[in-house]
Amino acid sequence: MEKLSQSSSFIHSGIFLKALLVLFIGLGLTIASILYVNHDLEQIALQNLKTINLDIETRIEYRLTAHAQLLRCGVALFASSEKVTREEWHDFYLKSEIERNLPGILGFGFAEVIPPKQLERHIQKIKEEGFPDYTVWPAGKRETYSAIVYLEPFNWRNRRAFGFDMLSEPVRRKALETARDSNMAILSGKVTLVQETNEDVQAGTLMYIPVYKKNVPVKTVQQRRAAILGWVYSPYRMNDLMKGILGHWESNREGHTYLRIYDNNTTDNQALLYDSNHSQKRPGNIKMSRSMTSSVDFHGKMTKSSISSH
Repeated sequence: MEKLSQSSSFIHSGIFLKALLVLFIGLGLTIASILYVNHDLEQIALQNLKTINLDIETRIEYRLTAHAQLLRCGVALFASSEKVTREEWHDFYLKSEIERNLPGILGFGFAEVIPPKQLERHIQKIKEEGFPDYTVWPAGKRETYSAIVYLEPFNWRNRRAFGFDMLSEPVRRKALETARDSNMAILSGKVTLVQETNEDVQAGTLMYIPVYKKNVPVKTVQQRRAAILGWVYSPYRMNDLMKGILGHWESNREGHTYLRIYDNNTTDNQALLYDSNHSQKRPGNIKMSRSMTSSVDFHGKMTKSSISSH
C-alpha cells in the first residue's frame, strides 16, 4: 500500500510539473506575443509621426514661399507705378484676397526709409494725408529712420504700428538690413509685435523684402544700400499664423500629437514661437513617449520644429 501511495504521489507530481511547464510556456508565448505586437505598434506609431512631421514641414515651407511671393508682388507694384498711394495699396490688398488665400497674416505693409534731414518733411506729409497725430516713433536721434506708412488691413490693431521705426529695434533691424543687402525675403527672429495688447499675447515674427529706387544699379551690397527705398513686409502672430497653416490639423489628431516651433536651430524655451499644447490649453504635464525634430531653412533663417506624441 505504501508503494502504491508513493507511485500515486509521483504521478500527481509529474502531472503538476507538466501543467506548470505548460503554464509557463503559455505565459512565455503570451508575453512574447505582447512584446511583438507592442514593437509592431510602436513602429507604426513612429512611422505615423514621421509622416505627420513631414506633412507639417512641407506645409510650413510652402506657406513661407507663398508669403514671399506675395511680398514680391508688392515690390512689383512699386516698380510698375510712378508713386504708390495709400489708396492703391489698399486696393491691391483687397484684390489680392490675402485673408482668404493666406489665412493667418496679421498685415501687409510698406515701411519707408527716411534720411534724418527729411524726417520732419515726412511727418508733415503724412499729417496732411489726414493723420494729424502721426509721428515716427520711438523718439530719438538715429543715423537712418524707417516708418510703417502702409499697413492693411488698417484696423485698430495695425494702427498701433503706424509710424513705428522698425530700424530702432535690434532683431527687426538685423532682418531689415539682411533683406536690404541680399535682395531676398528674410524672416526676423522672435519679437513681440507692437500690435500686441495685454490680452492673448503671442510670439511674433516678420518677413521683409526690400524695395529699391527705380533705374539704379543694385548688383552689389553697396549699391543696394544706396538704392534702398523701403521694405514690403508682413507681421505674423504665431498662433494665428500656425492656425492658418495647419487648418484643422490639431483636431484631426485627436489631441495625441503636439507641435512646437522654435526660432533658430534650438529648442530653448526662450526661442519658443509656437506651442500647440499651450494654444489648446491642454495639461502641461503630459508625458510624451516619442518625439522627433526637423529644421526649415528659409534663406539662411533656421526654424526648428519638434513634434511629440503619447
